[in-house]
Order: sequence, then structure tokens, then C-alpha cells
Amino acid sequence: MLNFVKSEWLKQKHTFQPNFVWLAPLLTLLMGVFLMGGANLQNGAYNWWYTILLPGSFTMFTAFMTAREKQKNRHGLFGIAVQKGRLWQAQIILGTMYLFATCMLFFAGAALGGFVFEQTVPVAAGLVGSLVLFVTFAWQIPLWMFVTEKLGTFAAVFLSFACNLGVGVFFATEKLWWNPFSIPARLMTPIIGVLPNGLWAKAGSELTNKGVIVPGLLISITLFLLATVVTTRWFQKKEV
Repeated sequence: MLNFVKSEWLKQKHTFQPNFVWLAPLLTLLMGVFLMGGANLQNGAYNWWYTILLPGSFTMFTAFMTAREKQKNRHGLFGIAVQKGRLWQAQIILGTMYLFATCMLFFAGAALGGFVFEQTVPVAAGLVGSLVLFVTFAWQIPLWMFVTEKLGTFAAVFLSFACNLGVGVFFATEKLWWNPFSIPARLMTPIIGVLPNGLWAKAGSELTNKGVIVPGLLISITLFLLATVVTTRWFQKKEV
């Protein structure tokens, strides 16, 4: 499997896709500096990060990666690979690695911005929040890969924005917060103390209850494993 992942990494190395890893965090932090004036860089940037920039950028990375491989017929490997599912799993692993990298880069930039301007999100909370975002968004990688294969890049990106920005943010503060797209925003509220609309959560509010974190993580991990297994089996049965 390691060789499959290395192969996928080399194929993506000279494309535009890896630039999403640092461009998305940088753009988010710059928005925090210029739109929030620096004083509220952290809370504003974190809010934009998990509602718009992170889901948008990593969906485009995932969709472009999948579309490129599909267009090139997976460089002839599809017809000769004995375990075709490993080609699919390697892309999922690579997408997961890039997701982790971009989350950590954003955390480092936000933490540095807090020291330069004003710290509104503690470093520990920022680190925990970034790890939580990584876990709760990872399941969407095999999902949008599958959608790209079936419906195309535009459909994957459009549906991602609709689900994450529409469904996700709308239900994050409601009883249906446990729907998969709302979990990241719901879990970030008790971690950094900021609501999905960018306002500070009131002290003692039910939305600051940390009891939702473990269930949300378990749901996301289960979905990631389930989506990986189901889409891999589908891919394994594809014809050349």
C-alpha cells in the first residue's frame, strides 16, 4: 500500500492540487487580518475556516485529484492492478494526509496571529479544534471522490458547498446537529467558544456543552470507515 500512496503523491506533486494545502489557510488568515482588523483574527478566521474555506478547498483538491486520474484512465494501472481497490484507497489516504497538513498549517498560522495581534482562542483550544476538524471532515474525502466519479467535478464542489455551508451551518445549533455535515461546526462551538455565525457563545449556553464532542467524533470515524469500505468495493468492481 505504501508504494501505491507514493505513486499517488508523485502524480499529484507537479499539479496545482497541493497548493490548496497552504493557499486555503493563508487566504483565511489574511481575511482575518484585513476584515477583522487583527484584534479578532483568530475567532473570525476559525469561523470562516470550518464553514467555507476548509470544506471548499479540500473538496476541490479531492475532486480535481479524482477527475485527473479518471481522465488519464489512471495511467494504465487500472487494467493491470490485481487489487484495483488499492488505487482508490491510496487516493483516500493521500487526501487524508493533505487534509491533516492543511489543518495543522492553519492552526500554526492562527496561533502565530494570536501572538502578533490578540489571542482570542487559546493555543490548546486551537490545536484540539484543528484535530477535531481533521477527524470530522475526513469522511467526506471518499464521498466526494465517489460523487466526482459518478457526476463530475462541478457536481461534487457544488454539493459540498450546499451541504457544508447550507445544511451544516443551519443545523449546527439545532437538535439535528448530529447530522454528519453539521458535526464540525457543532463541535467547534464548545471548543473555541464561537458560534457558526461568528458570534461569541454565551457562557452557560447549551451550545458550550462539551458532551457532544465524543459522540460527534465517533460518528465521523464510523462514517469514514464505512465510506472507505463501501466506495472501495464499488471501485473494485469497475471495468476498465
